[in-house]
Amino acid sequence: MPRIRVIGVGPGNLDYLTPAAQRALASARVLVGGQRHLVYLAREEQKTFVIKNNLAAMVDFIRSHREEGVAVLASGDPGLYGILNYLRQHFTPEELEVIPGISSVQLAFARLAIPWHDALILSAHGRPAGDLVNLMRHHGKVALLTGPGAPPNHIASLLVKAEMADRKVFCCCNLGYPEEEILETTPGKLARRDFSGQSYCVMVIIDEKSLDICNPGDSR
Repeated sequence: MPRIRVIGVGPGNLDYLTPAAQRALASARVLVGGQRHLVYLAREEQKTFVIKNNLAAMVDFIRSHREEGVAVLASGDPGLYGILNYLRQHFTPEELEVIPGISSVQLAFARLAIPWHDALILSAHGRPAGDLVNLMRHHGKVALLTGPGAPPNHIASLLVKAEMADRKVFCCCNLGYPEEEILETTPGKLARRDFSGQSYCVMVIIDEKSLDICNPGDSR
């Protein structure tokens, strides 16, 4: 039985697709992924399954098409708040071949030319935003993946309420796409911005009072 390939496709731009991911995509006969990734990456002859709020149906689809050669497309890197966690609940490690990708967090820090070995990485997907803000209080450098239930302006308003309005915020949206946008701002200004239809972003939040942005840390 062929292994299920879980392919990290980066932000979705072909420029950030690794050669290993390209080879895996080329050999797959069945692709499973989000609509945006399938539009960019699927070929006409490949069978596709669009991931929405249908993860149980996704697993059934993978099982029924596995012998044909299935590849699951994961945003960024599959293991960083990605689909890999869910797949591991239904398939053994031996059944999966994971191909890492460039995460949106990596790309955000690269765009900003900021080292990120000392960053706390969080995701707002499925977690109370207030809990995340409390974690940020104790870290000078944070990368937060936002989502529909917690868009950047909502997170920013919570930072203001938590008396962290003095943090520097870089809000990075649509990374790798033509409509990419990076804002350097404050929580107060960001809280007043409309993010309708643009909730999937990376917020890099810096406490400049307690942390040098380019803290060398352990350079080994």
